[in-house]
Amino acid sequence: MAQQEINVGATANDRQGDSLRAAFQKVNDNFSELYNNGSYTPAVNDDWTSPIPTTVAEAIDRLAAAIKAETGTGA
Repeated sequence: MAQQEINVGATANDRQGDSLRAAFQKVNDNFSELYNNGSYTPAVNDDWTSPIPTTVAEAIDRLAAAIKAETGTGA
């Protein structure tokens, strides 16, 4: 299946785009294709299996570490 793009119309509220239901059906179909054909592999850092961060600072530190591990760059 080819990617299904959501028609947002030419301008806001012009009633030319997809309905909300049709738009989310396309979203679901697009994600289902990614998950089902194996082309999507989530980049999960093992550290994220530990308990949920309890502070914003802890969450930021863990996110920065995950980005650094994934990209090999400083975050």
